[in-house]
Amino acid sequence: MQDSFKFLCDLGLAKGDEPFKTLVHQGTITNSGAKMSKSKGNVVNPDMFTSKFGSDVFRLYLMFMGPYDMGGDWSDTGIIGIERFVEKVYDLFQEYRGYSIKNPAREYYEIKELSLEEEKIYSKINMTIHKLGSELEDFRFNTSIASLMELINDLRKDISSIRLDLLTYVLERFSILISPIAPHLGEECWSLLGNELSIFSSKKSMWFEFDPRAIAMRTVTIAIQVSGKLRATIEVPTDSEQNEVKAIISDDPRVRKFISGKTIIKEIFVKNKIYNILVK
Repeated sequence: MQDSFKFLCDLGLAKGDEPFKTLVHQGTITNSGAKMSKSKGNVVNPDMFTSKFGSDVFRLYLMFMGPYDMGGDWSDTGIIGIERFVEKVYDLFQEYRGYSIKNPAREYYEIKELSLEEEKIYSKINMTIHKLGSELEDFRFNTSIASLMELINDLRKDISSIRLDLLTYVLERFSILISPIAPHLGEECWSLLGNELSIFSSKKSMWFEFDPRAIAMRTVTIAIQVSGKLRATIEVPTDSEQNEVKAIISDDPRVRKFISGKTIIKEIFVKNKIYNILVK
C-alpha cells in the first residue's frame, strides 16, 4: 500500500506522507470473555457458520456484535437473530417480486400528494438513507444494521397501505442500503424486484441520495455533554426517546473517550435539545 501511494505521489496524483489521515483498528472478538487462541481451544472456525448460514449472515453478525473498534464476545446462538432478520428481508422482497418492472418508481415524490401513511414511509426511508450515510462512513456498522432492522419492521407493518410505485421506491432503496454490508442479499433483493443489471453497476442505484424535503423538520440536532461540557452534536429524528438517543451516542467515539473507564452517576435528557452524562 505504501509503495503504491508513493507511486501516485511521484505522478503528482496524490500528496502527503501517508495514504490515510487516520488509522482505525478493529476490536478483538473474544469467546466467553477470553481472547481466542489455538492453545486455549476456543477458536471459532468461520467455515462452520458460513456453510450453515451463508457469508452475509456471518458478516452481519460480526458487525452487529458491537462497535467496530471495540469488538465483542462471540455467541453461537446470537447469530440466529441475524438469520431471522435476513429471512424477513428476503420474504418481503419475494412478496413483491418484479415490482420495478410492474410499478416503476419516480425519482422523488411531492410530499403534499402523499397520504399520511405514505408520507410516514417516504420520510422514514429517506431519514434512514441520510443516517446510514454518516454511520457507515464512521464505521458504526452495528447501529447501521439496527437502523435497517427497525426499517424492515416498519415496512412489514405499513407497506401494504401505500401506492404501488412508492412501494417500489422504498424497496429499491432498502436493497441499496443493505448491499454495502450484505452484498449477496442486496443483489438478490435488487434482482427479485426485476432489475437486470447488478445493483453495483446500475445507474438506477443512486448511492445514498435522499430527498432533503422528506427529512426537513423531522430531524433535530441534540447537544451531547459529558459533565456539563459539550463533546458532540448529533442529528436524530424529532421527538426521539432517551433510549433511542442513548443507543446512538453510546457508539460515538467523541463521547466514548470521555466516559471510558468512568462511572456514570446520572443522565439528563431533554427531548430534542440535550443529553448530559454526568461521570466521576
